[in-house]
Amino acid sequence: MTPLERAHLEVDEALKAYEDCVKREEAQYGPEYEHVTLMEYEAPAPDPCAEAFLRLVRAVRGYEEAGGHRDTLDLKGHRARVYEALDRE
Repeated sequence: MTPLERAHLEVDEALKAYEDCVKREEAQYGPEYEHVTLMEYEAPAPDPCAEAFLRLVRAVRGYEEAGGHRDTLDLKGHRARVYEALDRE
């Protein structure tokens, strides 16, 4: 497996972990999900989905460092948010 293929696999795994985290929280909090995520965003406590999202951002950065282009990745509905996080750094 080439470094680029390995980096692509890491992106896929990180994306799945992030989406799974969001699904678990949506199931746990139901209609209050949006309110709870806002409170988690503002709170100093660790947020597992925020950590999973940062893992995804790092994986995309690693993919770019391995020679890949972010535009070729299927980030589903998270593309804009991931790009925004990458461009802030």
